[in-house]
Amino acid sequence: MRVWLIWSMLVSLPVWAAGPDTAPDLDHWLNQVALAAQRLNYDGTVIYQYNDDIEISHIAHRLDRNGELIRQDALSGLPHSYLRLNDGVYCYIPQGNLVKVERHQHHQFFPEILPIPATPLDTLYILKAIGRSQVADRDSTGVSLTPRDAYRYGYVLWADNETRLLLKLIKLDGHQQPVEQFVFTQINIGTAPKREQFQTNLADKKTVPIPSRESDISSDWHVGSLPPGFHKMTQTLLELPNKPHKVLHLVYTDGLATVSLFIEPLEQLGKHPPHGLSSHGMMSIYARPLGDYQVTALGEVPPATLIMIADSLSQTERK
Repeated sequence: MRVWLIWSMLVSLPVWAAGPDTAPDLDHWLNQVALAAQRLNYDGTVIYQYNDDIEISHIAHRLDRNGELIRQDALSGLPHSYLRLNDGVYCYIPQGNLVKVERHQHHQFFPEILPIPATPLDTLYILKAIGRSQVADRDSTGVSLTPRDAYRYGYVLWADNETRLLLKLIKLDGHQQPVEQFVFTQINIGTAPKREQFQTNLADKKTVPIPSRESDISSDWHVGSLPPGFHKMTQTLLELPNKPHKVLHLVYTDGLATVSLFIEPLEQLGKHPPHGLSSHGMMSIYARPLGDYQVTALGEVPPATLIMIADSLSQTERK
């Protein structure tokens, strides 16, 4: 089957009944969807679609008295696995008899994409019910989130009517056209995956840590003008391979959209560091020099968002 045909099947939105249609109902629905992804046990197959590319993965989520476990295994493309143990996220990349392991402090696993509480999103997005459909053989309700300004893109969410678990996420571009999506094609909700399912099964291979580390810090850098609704989520120092100096990483979010801001000494980028604006699909990148530093902003947001954040960045003078 041609990729374009698979895409058209996945993004079609058959509607035959009304969902929640008042503002309080939609706010309540959004919060239920946010909570369901963290509080429910589930196990299923997810397709990620971007343009003509399709990736298939298996996601398992378990919540018990010892905390939260999430495992995501690639079923297509290069083999790799993500494993989250509460707040610690690890990426396992098999390579022959070796397994490279990288620690991530910030990684979102679909369907956990909404903030808790999710209610503030209604000040940034217009919520609209778009009806009901079958997703992964489950009766689901769809709600669109249309941005109220030019600093973010839109989304369409489809959630299971019985449990409120998010089953389908469609990301829209500036013209409100579908660009990428995640969708469960098969899912089991309510039965906890066995703990053994979260073991890496890599005991017979040599484990090699990838030399990139993050540490939380305070910094003297600050952004003077943020787009409405955006706030700083984290600031960390990165130790990266082939980088003699650490890179400051600031993360800003409105609860759905996320922007990463990287600050590093200009000298370690060579004679011709990147400069200006570039885009690839929904991902935009904006780079500019600032004194002795290079600033790089990136995220699945309109270019205006990156430019506002990066151009208003400044460093407090040290006494």
